Amino acid sequence: MSENSVTMAKMTKLVAEEPIELPEEFLEALKPDGKSHAVLILAPNTRIIRIIPTESPEVIKININIGKLSPDFLRKMGSIFIRLGIKTLYSTGLCFTQSACVYEGYIDSEELKEVSIDTIKDELERIEGVSSVEVEHLTV
Repeated sequence: MSENSVTMAKMTKLVAEEPIELPEEFLEALKPDGKSHAVLILAPNTRIIRIIPTESPEVIKININIGKLSPDFLRKMGSIFIRLGIKTLYSTGLCFTQSACVYEGYIDSEELKEVSIDTIKDELERIEGVSSVEVEHLTV
């Protein structure tokens, strides 16, 4: 990789039922601070896969279904995460219509030492316009 490069790239063949192997230099770049696990996130509409190193072998996916998006939804959600001392690994959102929006966030389980996922879920459900909050545990 050149000193002035921003990305790394390698071509591979996509074959059903066969794993994709990452080159050694990719694995080295993905393991800062000795992290040995990662969450893989695929956005099917963009066909982009993200590989995000994690502290632990478990990541929590929070899916927030929003019935009516309020102007201050993101501010309220952000303040909950800040107050509870939680950093997300990755987050994204999409509004399908004016009355159907989804926000997804991924949290390393290491972030949940001081607060429970039930507390986070309860607080997020109280935000105006939120119709439901679903939690999924992703493990190796």
